[in-house]
Amino acid sequence: MEGTPHVVRDSELSLWQTVQNDLRLRIERDEFPSGVPGEMALARDYNVSRSTIRAALAPLRRAGIISAHRGRMSTVVNVSDEQRYGPVYSLFAAVENTGMTQRSKVNTAELRTDGDVSARLGLSADTELVFIRRTRFADADVIAVDDVWLPAGVASPALEADLGHTALYQVLRDQCGITLNAGQETLHATTTNNEQSRLLDCDPGAAVFFIERLGTAGGKPVEWRETLIRGDRFTVTTSYPSTPVEDGPAKDGSAAADD
Repeated sequence: MEGTPHVVRDSELSLWQTVQNDLRLRIERDEFPSGVPGEMALARDYNVSRSTIRAALAPLRRAGIISAHRGRMSTVVNVSDEQRYGPVYSLFAAVENTGMTQRSKVNTAELRTDGDVSARLGLSADTELVFIRRTRFADADVIAVDDVWLPAGVASPALEADLGHTALYQVLRDQCGITLNAGQETLHATTTNNEQSRLLDCDPGAAVFFIERLGTAGGKPVEWRETLIRGDRFTVTTSYPSTPVEDGPAKDGSAAADD
C-alpha cells in the first residue's frame, strides 16, 4: 500500500502523474543541481513505491528532460538562452555548464569535395573543404556525432588542431581568424538507424535530434554542420520577452560561443 506523497494528489490524475508533474516543476526550479536523485531516494521522498517513481520518470526520460543511467544520478544537458549565440546552440558550453566534462573524439579530419555542401556555402562544386567528424561526449557517455564542413582556403589549420577538449570555434578564431557571429539552424526529431545507433551507443530506433546549421561570419557562410544528438541527453530551454514584441526577424549581434 502506497503512502501519501508530499504533493497534493489531483483526483483527476493517477499518483504517478501527480508525482511526475511535481518533478517537472522541481526540475524547472533547478532543485537538483547535482543530478536527479535515484528511484529509491525519490520513492522515500514521495512516500510511494519504486514502481510509481519509475512510471513518473519514464516520460521525463523519453522527452529528454532527464537522462537514464543505471547506478548513478540522472543528468540533463540543457541548452538555454545563456548558452546560445544568435540562433545557434553551444554544445561545448552546455555540457560544461552541467558540471560534466565535454570531450571529443575526432573520427575523421581530411580535405574533400562535396557539391551539395559547397552549394550551401555559396562555393563552386569542386572547392576543397575541411571535413571533420567528431564523437562528442558528456563525461564518459556519447551525446552526439557531429559533422562539419568548412572552406579549406580559410580553415585548413583546423585539420591539425587538437579538438579533444578544445572548441572548434576557438580554433577558428585563434588559428584561422574566423569568428562566427550568426547562423541559421533547423532541428528535426527523428529516430536512429543501425549505423547511427552504433555511433551514438544507443538502441536502434532511439529518439534523436538531427540539427542542420549554416554558420556565417560577417554575413558570409563559412560552416555547414550536421549533428545527431541523443534525445535522452539533450533538451532546450528558451525564454520569451517579458513585454510583447512585434513579429519580425530577430536582431542579435552577440559574439559566437564555443561550439
